[in-house]
Amino acid sequence: MDERTLRDLLARATAAEPPIGPIAGNALAAGIRLRRRRRIQGSAASVAAVAVVATAIPLLNGALGHTAPPVAKPTSPAPRALYVVNQNPGGPGTVTPISLATDTPGKPIPVGRQPLYIAVTPDGKTAYVSSIDTSQPVTPINTATNKPERPVDLGPGAGMMTITRNGRTAYVVVTGSQTQPGTVRPIATATNKPGKPIKVGYNPISIAVTPDGKTVYVGNYNTSLVTPINTATNKPGRPIRTGRGPDAFAFAPDGKTAYVVNQVDGTVTPVNIATNVPGRPIKVGKDPYTMAVTPDGKTGYVLNNGANTVTPINLATNTPGRPITVGGRPIAIAITPNGNTAYVVSYSATTPIATATNTAGPPIKTGNRGDGIVIAPDGKTAYVADSSKEFVRGGKLVMRPGTVTPITLATNTPGRPIKVGKDSYGPAALALVP
Repeated sequence: MDERTLRDLLARATAAEPPIGPIAGNALAAGIRLRRRRRIQGSAASVAAVAVVATAIPLLNGALGHTAPPVAKPTSPAPRALYVVNQNPGGPGTVTPISLATDTPGKPIPVGRQPLYIAVTPDGKTAYVSSIDTSQPVTPINTATNKPERPVDLGPGAGMMTITRNGRTAYVVVTGSQTQPGTVRPIATATNKPGKPIKVGYNPISIAVTPDGKTVYVGNYNTSLVTPINTATNKPGRPIRTGRGPDAFAFAPDGKTAYVVNQVDGTVTPVNIATNVPGRPIKVGKDPYTMAVTPDGKTGYVLNNGANTVTPINLATNTPGRPITVGGRPIAIAITPNGNTAYVVSYSATTPIATATNTAGPPIKTGNRGDGIVIAPDGKTAYVADSSKEFVRGGKLVMRPGTVTPITLATNTPGRPIKVGKDSYGPAALALVP
């Protein structure tokens, strides 16, 4: 089931509810996106995404607000597991832990209904999974035991989230609508206690924390505004006007600039983090989905989901380059730690792009339909999530569950797909666990 179908299902599922706002990865009135944009629209991803995703997502860190997947550093500790969020039809969602030593999946971990996004604390001890389930909006998972802990009660469903660099606080987008401002709830990770709701704009979708950890940015899709939140006080600041449909964030490695992807305008707006002053929007392509920045900070790559292209941006001059054609509906991107290659996941395949020349290489075919990607910190392996596939066999509707495919980056060779959940609509989101 593709992301747009999920978005429509989510919109229908929440349409009859009172004005609690968009509930998940992009839903309700604007019907944005879910899963590997892992974010929330109305209330949920990009989750994402999304989220999205998907996203999500990143996905979404991307996503999967939907935030571009963080660029892993070669000095980062080697991850021991990959957590995969699965959206299971007719029942609660699950998270499948995959041992990266053997590429084998473990026992699925139950979480809330229709999970959208996952975020892991920097110490790797706890993973948080957001869900539109009103009884289980956020589920903490003890990564040492792979056991879910008591759900964090935030209200009517949760969406995209981010965790501060010191690991002390998780920020989760919870509610919002076209007529009711949305909120962000801080969660103290030491106690898993939620704090007081922070009012932001209408239809908050994307959320991300700045590299210095001092500010959280929230994209308010319907108002063309981004709300900064001071993490020391949890107070919202003056909204920043960027462009229509602020839908994803990326950051310069030096921490001085935030890049806001505006989905409706087809632009990217640079924002000075020190002053929260926006610069001139950069025109990219149709329906931009997410953005990733090279480790040296010289180039940003924007996925144009509606144009099947990737737009490179010279970040020294904020000028866009010639769009690079990739597979249909590009949805996620990750850049290798050495910055030499960007891998773009689309519905049809994963396309490597040489960053030195901005040329696309031969597509890499993985599973059913690409939906998200993460790259191990050592730069040797990428893991691509492929969503489920539905088809008719013998007059009956059959679903092929989602998978995760490891790719050896030295040769761009895909390995054996790893099944991540029985009857799974996922993977909805991916996260490496150190």
